[in-house]
Amino acid sequence: MDTFFEQIVSVKKTVKDYFAFVGIWFLAGILSLIILVAMGKYLPLAVTLIIFLIYGALKISQMLFIEYEYIVTNGTLDIDKIIAKSSRKRVMSLSIENISSIEKFHKGTKIPEGAYKKVMACSFDAQDAFMVTASMEGKGRQILVFAPDDRIKEGIVKSLPKYIANSAFK
Repeated sequence: MDTFFEQIVSVKKTVKDYFAFVGIWFLAGILSLIILVAMGKYLPLAVTLIIFLIYGALKISQMLFIEYEYIVTNGTLDIDKIIAKSSRKRVMSLSIENISSIEKFHKGTKIPEGAYKKVMACSFDAQDAFMVTASMEGKGRQILVFAPDDRIKEGIVKSLPKYIANSAFK
């Protein structure tokens, strides 16, 4: 029987994200005033430049709105990063049978060094976050921190080796 589950998780904004958002728009406002004052007698050109500046600020500020999608399909776990609900990029794809450990992740948990790829696919202070370590042939060790719901956990446990499945997500 085929297995397919998906879940979208929004990343919580940090204080740094809010300051970046305000900073982008503050800078756009200041630059707009400078353009308006410097190019006052060329008003149509100044307005055109200000419109492009505002459009650029909008695009840059939208990059702060990040979501992750977890997809479990027949023994494969895929993680996609979604930016501003418009752009999608696959950040990790791993075979569930290659998972060597699953452990609870807390804010103070240290992520092991020496991994080929590390992906933080949830908010850093997520309540139900887990750290998954997998060894992929040719790619080395990969570490994923994510916050799956019960359906995703169930889909992963179905494909896990038995010695890991018994203690997974406890």
